[in-house]
Amino acid sequence: MIRFNQIVQLFVGSRESLSVSQMFRQRANVGWVLRFAVCLFLPGSLVAISEDTLSEEQFEFFESKVRPIFVEHCYECHSEDADEVEAELLLDSKWGWITGGESGPAIIPGNLDESLVIDAVRYQEDKVTAMPPRSKLSDKDIAILEKWVQMGAPDPRAAKKSTKPAANGFNLEQRYREHWSWRPIAEPELPWVENNAWPKSGLDRFILQEIEAAGLKVAPEADRRTWLRRVYFDLIGLPPTIEQIADFLNDESENAYETVVDQLLQSPHLGEKWARHWMDLVRYAETYGHEFDYPLRHAHEYRDYLIRAFNADVPFDQFIREHVAGDLLSEPRQNPDEGWNESIIGTGFWYLHEATHAPTDVLGNEADIMDNQIDVFGKTFLGLTIACARCHDHKFDAITTADYYALSAFLQSSCRQEYPLDPSGKRIEATQEIDRLRKSAANDLKSVDRLGEKNKRSGDYYRVAMQTLAAAKSDVAAEVLLQKSAEAEGLEASRLQSWVEKHEAIKNSVTDAGYDLENQNVLVDFHGGSLPEGWSTSGLAFLPTGSDLGFAADGGLLTPDTVDSGIGGKKQVGILRSPTFEITTDRIHVLMKASPNAAVRVVIDNFQMAEFNALLFRGTFMNNKGTDTRGEWQWKSLAGDLRKYKGHKGYLEFIDPGDATIAIDKIVFSDGGPPGKQRADQSKFNADALNVLHDQALSDLKSGASNQFLSALLKNQILSIEELSPLAAASLGEAGKLAEKMPPVRRVIAMAQGTPEEAHVYIRGSHQNPGEAVPPRFLEALGGEAGTRLELADRVASDENPLTARVIVNRVWHHLFGVGIVPTVDDFGPQGLPPSHPELLDWLATDLVDSGWSLKHLMKEMVLSSTYRQSSVANTGISEKLLASVDPTNTLLYRMRVRRLSGEAIRDAVLVASGRLQPKPFGPSVATHRTPFMTGRGARPSGPLDGNGRRSVYLSVYRNFLNPFMLTFDMPSPFGPKGRRSNSNVPAQALALMNDPFIIGQAGVIADQSLAPPDQTREQRIAIMVERIHGVVPTEQQIQQLQQFLDVQAKAYGKDDNRAWADLAHALLNMKAFYFLQ
Repeated sequence: MIRFNQIVQLFVGSRESLSVSQMFRQRANVGWVLRFAVCLFLPGSLVAISEDTLSEEQFEFFESKVRPIFVEHCYECHSEDADEVEAELLLDSKWGWITGGESGPAIIPGNLDESLVIDAVRYQEDKVTAMPPRSKLSDKDIAILEKWVQMGAPDPRAAKKSTKPAANGFNLEQRYREHWSWRPIAEPELPWVENNAWPKSGLDRFILQEIEAAGLKVAPEADRRTWLRRVYFDLIGLPPTIEQIADFLNDESENAYETVVDQLLQSPHLGEKWARHWMDLVRYAETYGHEFDYPLRHAHEYRDYLIRAFNADVPFDQFIREHVAGDLLSEPRQNPDEGWNESIIGTGFWYLHEATHAPTDVLGNEADIMDNQIDVFGKTFLGLTIACARCHDHKFDAITTADYYALSAFLQSSCRQEYPLDPSGKRIEATQEIDRLRKSAANDLKSVDRLGEKNKRSGDYYRVAMQTLAAAKSDVAAEVLLQKSAEAEGLEASRLQSWVEKHEAIKNSVTDAGYDLENQNVLVDFHGGSLPEGWSTSGLAFLPTGSDLGFAADGGLLTPDTVDSGIGGKKQVGILRSPTFEITTDRIHVLMKASPNAAVRVVIDNFQMAEFNALLFRGTFMNNKGTDTRGEWQWKSLAGDLRKYKGHKGYLEFIDPGDATIAIDKIVFSDGGPPGKQRADQSKFNADALNVLHDQALSDLKSGASNQFLSALLKNQILSIEELSPLAAASLGEAGKLAEKMPPVRRVIAMAQGTPEEAHVYIRGSHQNPGEAVPPRFLEALGGEAGTRLELADRVASDENPLTARVIVNRVWHHLFGVGIVPTVDDFGPQGLPPSHPELLDWLATDLVDSGWSLKHLMKEMVLSSTYRQSSVANTGISEKLLASVDPTNTLLYRMRVRRLSGEAIRDAVLVASGRLQPKPFGPSVATHRTPFMTGRGARPSGPLDGNGRRSVYLSVYRNFLNPFMLTFDMPSPFGPKGRRSNSNVPAQALALMNDPFIIGQAGVIADQSLAPPDQTREQRIAIMVERIHGVVPTEQQIQQLQQFLDVQAKAYGKDDNRAWADLAHALLNMKAFYFLQ
């Protein structure tokens, strides 16, 4: 282990190289930067990787990108299962392309020009026969193969000639029976150990047993400062402060360690640390990526949900159910402070995938997205590479291609929604009160005996109004005639004026119920006011009217043959969603009444990017002027590109974003124009007819039948509620005030249940070649029962599932000990590595389930163990030769591993050291600070350099503009699940710590704060600075060396120049004692 004084000597170093002072002044000097990087990153204990071993990224690239191309386009002629192998070339094994066919080796790793397969797929003349023979591969597929060859053609398949029989040979039961991870969890007995005084926990016995069996000894216990810094970073991702260190060192009680752990487990920062681990798994991002990197709205709400869930220690089985089917839980978990539905937010993880705004093949795009969703689901919860079965039965694991498509059926039967949260339940409370007031007004209106003498004379008003309009030659003449006519007929001039102004509105508002719907394909007729089977709603808008009389947001009476988003007020939010249907016509016509901000769209093949898919589906999305009917019932049509998608599946969505209203009467499919709609013409408005209609309106009012005419009179102010019923008017007035005060809405990405569907198995993974249909069901190896998505969630979270508990305890172990008991944390299959301590894995899994799936219980068990308390320096009683021969990679954990901090932890620790960390939790992310090199389409305004002092988990994650500092320290790109980050040790990290403006700026802040107290000596300031940054107290010798460093810098800058102290802080931030955990 390199000690502090040895690291300091690296800074003052040899006279032959640049002095430290020159280094800090000449930041642009590449030579010194590289020399400094070499000094900082001298190799320590690096694990060598065999050239034949594929990295996780290489394996993923081949299995998810390359193999599907070979399967779909090449295996028919170039595999052992082919009826006749063409040109003696096999591409279903590594051995096949290495050996090659009649023309020699098919692929030369790293050399595109010499690789015959590349020549063939490029369709290059005068070289080789173009392949595949039927049609050229897409440019995307060719690019994948070219990249694969440039990568060195990594291939996990056999490099020796296959001896397998011609038959398929896939035996599900045999694979299930032979592989360890499919076997039921069995709680093992605690093993006997010789050193019985060492174990503090049952897990220690399993570790010690293996160490003793190998003839090794455990390491001594780490000192208190080392353990405290370790457990702080591991549990909350932050270093302990000087005060927290002092408290722990002064606590001499027997439970001092447990007290610290209990405090950390209750810290709100724990959720921030462990949410980031989970975000790696679900490929969390806030943009879609691709060309324009469009925003993935409300993604931060899912991140905040994770933080709250980990802080609340939500049982992990409940956590799973919320992710897989949180929208279907009968008793969803409620936020304890705000009262909103927490469970449904978990389903947002399904939709954090990347997306393109204009896929040329929408069905193929849906297949690719589901592939990503299944990959995330399988690896995250089960540790299985289920997505490898997209094109064929899994080559290694007990997973069939039917399993893959059975899971995809759950996704095809679901859809994405933007679910409106209701903080503190205020919106539902207001809605319920508005509903009560509207029903009260309706009941008051039903008790009216007559419409009133003034309204009984509506026919007189109409006759005089028409006569006035016919006789008038100008607006002035009409006004004079109107006044005279009113006096002559004994009518009120103001009411007569209303008739003149509104008669056209009445004419256009009253419809004849007999519009011609014969020979029309009617999707839905909302007669009766209830939602037909298969229709669903999100939010509080679009409540069906039922048979009760109600009032719409525009003031008119609701009829029982419509659904209206304004029934609960103008500020309600919601979506009305149709069942899934097959598109068979050129147009979809909707009889509707809507305001400009409402929206209507057809979602085709589950593809939706909100407003960003207009380029792809022209004419299938309406909003703004497209939906504005100016207060009238009108037919609106969805057409345009719809005809291109005949035979595809789709569903309709009617969207009220909260500042609109939209009512729907009927929906019709047609290849032509909308159905003819007959409007009541003027001939129907003679005096006698109006009196009859008044009587009919009163009869309808009492019977609950259609009130279109009365509604038109009310809305157009010919008839007033006040005159009919003062009580009803008062209730409606109060309801209107409540609606205006409706609190703002918060939206989250979530899943919603759609129309249940079977999925077709795509032959060789091609969506253009559908095979047999399979129902939604779980993996056959785990029972394969069909059911709903909620039942799927229950089976994943079941105590009887052998995978789920093992996978999550292994993840927690990985994050606390540096390497999982199963090192391949995302792959528990035959291609993954076996567990180093299988009995320990089962003991921990059993303990987790027995604790009620409490992750905090599991964490406490681990960090209080003697195994975790070990020093990272091996026991001096063991020879290095023995260690190298018995356990060179420390698999047995005879000492704790030295681990580098993540980029997030490094940045957060810098903010703690500078005192600039803002503890504020939750809320929208802080925009990424863009460097001059971060350019391109979709670039957003740059955020502050220090991220406003927020923790790194609250920084934006833009797929096309990822934080370069985080990437340097191995933050994964958010495109697939990543349970184990790379742990690189490269010069770029030294360059980042030396040259990043954020690090340099915070070093200056640390310096200013160190110089602020007026009564401290130079030695005291140095000691405090070191303890703030490294968590240790420097020795006298170390203080002396650092004073010499300051003297050298002072000569360069000037005696009282604070930059010397800033350089000291910067140097301390660059030492391994800062960004490594011992």
